[in-house]
Amino acid sequence: MSENRDSSLQVHRGHLPNTILQEQAPVYSTMTTTTTTTAPPSTMTATASSAYANGFLAEKIVGVDAVPSKSKPSAPISSTPPNSAPAPKAAPANAPASTTAQQQQQQQQQQQRRQDHLRTERRRETRFGDYILGQTLGEGEFGKVKMGWKRDGGAQVAIKLIRRESIGTNPGRLPKIQREITILGKLKHENIVRLHEIVETERHIGIILEYASGGELFDYILKHRYLKDKPARRLFAQLISGVGYLHKQGIVHRDLKLENLLLDRNQNIVITDFGFANTFDPKDELGDDVVYRLSDREFLKNEGLDEVSPEGHRRGDLMQTSCGSPCYAAPELVVSDSLYTGRKVDVWSCGVILVS
Repeated sequence: MSENRDSSLQVHRGHLPNTILQEQAPVYSTMTTTTTTTAPPSTMTATASSAYANGFLAEKIVGVDAVPSKSKPSAPISSTPPNSAPAPKAAPANAPASTTAQQQQQQQQQQQRRQDHLRTERRRETRFGDYILGQTLGEGEFGKVKMGWKRDGGAQVAIKLIRRESIGTNPGRLPKIQREITILGKLKHENIVRLHEIVETERHIGIILEYASGGELFDYILKHRYLKDKPARRLFAQLISGVGYLHKQGIVHRDLKLENLLLDRNQNIVITDFGFANTFDPKDELGDDVVYRLSDREFLKNEGLDEVSPEGHRRGDLMQTSCGSPCYAAPELVVSDSLYTGRKVDVWSCGVILVS
């Protein structure tokens, strides 16, 4: 039995290349001898053959590979895995307390910054009576229109600030402002700006009005280039409703234009800027024969149509002051300085707005 195994070993070993035997020689020579000197080639081959045979027999008998693999000498064992960062140092026992204290300090610093910011904002904010003034919404003949709100956080309003110095010594300016305030106080219509109150200081007269958050109709049309038929009909119907209400109350606007038509948050028309508005007696109707001869000064003088009543009115809705924007003005305001009917002037401006 042993002879057959030896012979098979010899045959098996005889088929192995010499290079393999030579490569494995140092490994098994290291296992079988402690000598550091290199043995001759013949000795190395014999030693390697013996070691291979022993390993082969061990594999046959035990059933496992007893031949160790060729590997580099192992490095000293270290508790830290290779190519890994060193483990973090253990946190001190008082880490949670210090972290909490640091967070509290940061919160206090943030709160202090907020308080400083609020103080700065209070110093910067401009106040007018009980209102805080915001950005400028527009400019008029006597001053600016600014956004505002009450200190207690009330709703936004539009504040028309009139500088007293702009009124000056002109005797006609103050009555004009008083007339605008009186007219606004009479109006209650969903498509006409509402007057909240009047605030006066040493330097300004403030007219507190409803704030229309949708902006000017002019800007709305520019943004959309044009209006489709359905929204155009809706907005124009609201305009006519507001103007009709004014005429029934004996008031003519005389400055209707896209810039004086605002939109609320629901995209509804709000008629504003009554600086050129005037009043008339709606019960005093003039016949067509009178209206057609308004350019005849002799006729007006003979009929007494150019006389002004103590209340400042002429017959019917006859007026003489040329005002408004030229692009929206009726022809009688542009080509003549004679009397005109205020209601027809408003209707003409509505037609220009519709075409626009």
